[in-house]
Amino acid sequence: MNTYKYETHLHTYQGSKCGVSSGEEYIEPYYKAGYSGFFVTDHFFGGNTRASREDPWEYRVEIYCSGYERALAAAKDFNQKNKLTGTPDEFKVFFGIEQTFNGDDYLIYGLDKDYLLTHPEVEYMTHKELFQLANSVNGLMIQAHPFRYRDYIDAFHIHPNEVHGVEVYNGGNRASENELAHLYASQYDFPMTSGSDIHDVNFLLKEKIRVEAGGMAVGGMEFDSPLQDVFDYAHRIKNKEGRMIGAPDFSAKK
Repeated sequence: MNTYKYETHLHTYQGSKCGVSSGEEYIEPYYKAGYSGFFVTDHFFGGNTRASREDPWEYRVEIYCSGYERALAAAKDFNQKNKLTGTPDEFKVFFGIEQTFNGDDYLIYGLDKDYLLTHPEVEYMTHKELFQLANSVNGLMIQAHPFRYRDYIDAFHIHPNEVHGVEVYNGGNRASENELAHLYASQYDFPMTSGSDIHDVNFLLKEKIRVEAGGMAVGGMEFDSPLQDVFDYAHRIKNKEGRMIGAPDFSAKK
C-alpha cells in the first residue's frame, strides 16, 4: 500500500532570517526522499522573521509569504514536468506559520495570505487569541519543540488548555528534549506530530551521513492517503491519524 509523507516544519530564507535555502530548493530533494509535500512554516513577526518590522504591513506580508509562494510555483512546474499534476503522486506545498511567544513557538495551520493582509492585528494576538482564531477556522495549533533548551531561551512555557497538539519529534532537538515532549503529550493525551524544523536543504541531503554518525533524522507525518489541503491535515491530526516520521520508539525508553 502506498503511503504519503509530509514535512510539517520547514523554513525558507525568504521568510525566515535564519533560513538558508529558498522555497524552491526543497521540492526535488523532498520528492526524491519519498515525500508527497511539505508545509512552509516561516518565522512570523513575533520571531526571527525576514521582513523588517519598520515596513508597511502589506509589504511585510508579501515578504513573509514569498518563500511559500516560490515553493508553490516550483512544485507546480515540477508536477507538470513529471506529469504528476492531478495524480495521487502530485507534490503539494501548503502554507503554515510559526509564531513565537516569549521564546516558545507554535505552528499554526489554517490561515493564509489573504487573511494576513486584511488582519494586521494578528501580529499582536495573545497565545489564547491565536488559539481561538485557529479553532474558529477549523485550523490547528501545535506547540513546536516545547522543551528545547538554548542560550537564547529563558524559560519553558506550556499551555495545555490552549493547544491542539505537541510536536513530539523535532529534527533540530536533542533526543532528551524530544523525550520530554513525548512525556508531556502523553500526560495530556495530546495528538503528537513530527517535523524536521529544516532551515537548510542540506539537512535532508546529508541525512544518511548524519544519522549514521548518531545525529537526528528528518521528520514529518505519514498517512495512508494524500492530504487534500491544510484543513484536511488539521482534521487528521486532531483525530490522531498518521504516523510520526523519524521518531524513535518512545515506549522502549526507560
